[in-house]
Amino acid sequence: MKYSTTATPPRRRSRLRADPPASATRAALIARITEVAPGVRKLFEVRPSAEERVAWMSLTSGAVHAKLGRDVVTDTDVAVEDQLRDALTTAAGWPVIGEERGGDTPADTPYWLVDPICGTRNFASGIPLFSVNVAMVDGGRVTVAVVGDGSTGDVLVAELGRGVWRVRGGEAAAPLSASTSSLVVDVGAWPAAGSGRKEAAGQFADAVAADRWDLRCFSTTLSLALVASGQIAGCVLFAASAAVHVAAGSLLVAEAQGKVTDRAGAGWNPGATSLVCAGDAALHGALLEVFGQTGSD
Repeated sequence: MKYSTTATPPRRRSRLRADPPASATRAALIARITEVAPGVRKLFEVRPSAEERVAWMSLTSGAVHAKLGRDVVTDTDVAVEDQLRDALTTAAGWPVIGEERGGDTPADTPYWLVDPICGTRNFASGIPLFSVNVAMVDGGRVTVAVVGDGSTGDVLVAELGRGVWRVRGGEAAAPLSASTSSLVVDVGAWPAAGSGRKEAAGQFADAVAADRWDLRCFSTTLSLALVASGQIAGCVLFAASAAVHVAAGSLLVAEAQGKVTDRAGAGWNPGATSLVCAGDAALHGALLEVFGQTGSD
């Protein structure tokens, strides 16, 4: 389907409820992600100015350590994951798989996925584009998601089949829905060097030349939360090979009435190795036309 800026997609019946779900799981997750780790808690206090947040980040990210290639990890990444692990295992006793400490996927029980800071290079450089991601996987599906937005201090919460909400300070939780009106599309998670990276670069160049969307490279899965809130229109992740990065955000988008698949167009699941999402089916189809997986992948 060709995407037109003037076409109006079919109206879909909203699943959003007037009030957020009051489950104990949701309440506990909100409490922990807004309070965890002295090093990150400051980011989620009552809306410091952008200058205050960037200055504070530059002083408190802790030591920066090399991982693979140009990837890095800070002391704060590890501290946040450790405290989330403690809180989640105490609350439910289910296994936790984390970006920094790892873990084994269980065969027959629910489990948590924790990405303590997605966008660590941004965080370590004092750029407030990062997120704290927590997801619960049950029966092979993401059923609960909480994402802390490091750029605003907002917390986004979703439950499977019940919608997605923004929690902002002492304000009442507000339901969210996706939108494509901005025509901003984030592109990232580039494949490693080789044919896959060359193909991704070619697809990106084609999109730049076509000039249909405003393309961005945020380098963090915070972009999925931005799709869910309607701030950007879509996101393409070429090589999102670890569910720990994208599971929480994928549920946010789905519950905000967006469409989420892998690059082959199959429904996204925790075993997927890529992701394409958009605020509506028309834009999603257009993104697949440009960025979809080819037979050589």
